[in-house]
Parts: sequence; structure tokens; C-alpha cells
Amino acid sequence: MNALSTSSMPPVGGFISQPWERHTARLANRRLRSSVAVITAHGHIDASNADTVTEYTLGHLMRCRGLILDLCGLDFFGTEGFSALHRVSVCCARAGIAWAVVSGEAVCRVLRIVDPQGLLPAASTVEAAMAIVKDQPHRPPRPSRAAGTTNNPRGANARCA
Repeated sequence: MNALSTSSMPPVGGFISQPWERHTARLANRRLRSSVAVITAHGHIDASNADTVTEYTLGHLMRCRGLILDLCGLDFFGTEGFSALHRVSVCCARAGIAWAVVSGEAVCRVLRIVDPQGLLPAASTVEAAMAIVKDQPHRPPRPSRAAGTTNNPRGANARCA
């Protein structure tokens, strides 16, 4: 993973997920109101980098009460991207973190097929996603098998495996 130092991305925590052409997702993170993490992606999410995108997102959940995954800047979103969204959704539910995805055209195409009932919390803007996050009830983290162990002293809130 290479550090991203271009002026087109926010200076906080950006990187390029894959070095080869056409299979790159540029990711960045920032905080809104200090407790909502916003992960922004540009480029492509496919089988070559969906796991990296998931891990990057989950790595920024500590000390969050909310997550907004802004995918409106994607040019391509493969079905593996939906698997990544599902994993983020499960991890947020376990940790008691409200979340929403900002879906651009590429993501909407896939969601119409794989989520026709609209079960994922999707919005068209970051502001609308913030409203969804604020409307979701805060739930305490669910206990996990790893809670309280020496490897995971903070329990499910520390990180979803």
C-alpha cells in the first residue's frame, strides 16, 4: 500500500489500495462532529481490492459512534464491493455503530440488483447519510467470543473480526 500525497485527496489518512492501473481505489478518512468517521473512495472497487477497502474502513471504527462510507466518487463497483459493504454492516451492528453508505451511480447499479429491498442504509449525499446515522438508535456493542480476552481487551467495540 502506498501513501497518497496528491492534492486531489484530503490530507488525512489517504492511500492507494492497489498499484496497478484500472484496479485502484483511493481512500481517505476524516471525522464529522468528532464521532462520525467518513471514509471516501474514488476509482474502482473490485475483486482485487474489496478486502483492502473493507479492512481500511474497519480500521477506522475505533472511538466512532457513526460511519459514513462515501462511494459516490467510484467509477466502478463490482459485486465484491457489495460483499465488502455487507461485512462493514455486520461489523457496525456488532459494535453498535450507526452507519450509512453514500452511493453514486456505480454503486446504485449494483445495489438495485443485490439489494432490491433497500436494506442497506443508503443515501445520495453525505448530509443525507448523516441524517440516517443520527436517526439510527445507538445500541451497545454485542458481546463477542473475543470480548474480554487478552487479544481483545475492549471487546467488540475495538474491532470487528
